[in-house]
Amino acid sequence: MRKTILAALVAAVSVAATACGSSSGSDSSAPANCTPTLGASDLVTAGTLTMSTNATLPPMQYVDASGNITGMRITLGNDIAKLLCLTPKFVNIDFDSQIPGLSGKRWDMINTGMFYTAKRAQTVILVPYEVQGVAISVPSGNPSHLGSAEDLAGRTVAVEAPGYEYDTLTALSQKLTSEGKAAITIHTFQTTADAYQALAAGQADAVAIVDSVTTYYQSAGRFETAFKGLSTAPLAFGFASKQTADAVATALTTLRQNGELSKLFAQFGVTAYNGPLQVTTGDITTQ
Repeated sequence: MRKTILAALVAAVSVAATACGSSSGSDSSAPANCTPTLGASDLVTAGTLTMSTNATLPPMQYVDASGNITGMRITLGNDIAKLLCLTPKFVNIDFDSQIPGLSGKRWDMINTGMFYTAKRAQTVILVPYEVQGVAISVPSGNPSHLGSAEDLAGRTVAVEAPGYEYDTLTALSQKLTSEGKAAITIHTFQTTADAYQALAAGQADAVAIVDSVTTYYQSAGRFETAFKGLSTAPLAFGFASKQTADAVATALTTLRQNGELSKLFAQFGVTAYNGPLQVTTGDITTQ
């Protein structure tokens, strides 16, 4: 069974690696007889909303068997581009490259499920839109009997780094050691797919990733969610341009008002951010 799981994950990692750094256009195109909200000077490519994503997080964003980038956030990106009368384009790249690429004007928008933090909002223009927590994924049967944050003391947890999940584990490990418990051994990987490969190979006791991803793997019968809800916080789209951020925020508000946003979130079991869909700074809650 473990060999079968590992083979499937190796295949998934291989597909993702092939696509990493590549550009993938959507099947959608800008609607006819529609005037783009953003002009050529606002965009990396005129008439196109170019979005970076890290397509290793099924079902949120991932590369399917045909080599296409798909998932909830891809659908949402398509919907936003349509409302802006733009053609969507996705660039699949590792998370660590996304903020530098935004600053370097390689894409207009980060659409990868980036956690909102007040510190991050000081360097990137952020528009919160969904809420997730960090969950702990384990092999089926939960052989290490993990049921709470305290159970991670002395355990090895695989995680993509850098990122919010890594920061959550680091802070938790520091808390556990301050209480006289064993530290968490945190094994970092370039992608979440790599982290799951390590879990399948028995090189870790668990993987830390957002709720929606652990739920996906549990429904597929590969792993199960030991527990979830660590460090629940809003996720946000990222921008270098306030004008682009405001345009996307307006499109998001339209999708909220017409019910399409809640319909999409319900389809994927995602919690909506109920605060204002707008450029945000400072400390916020999941509301």
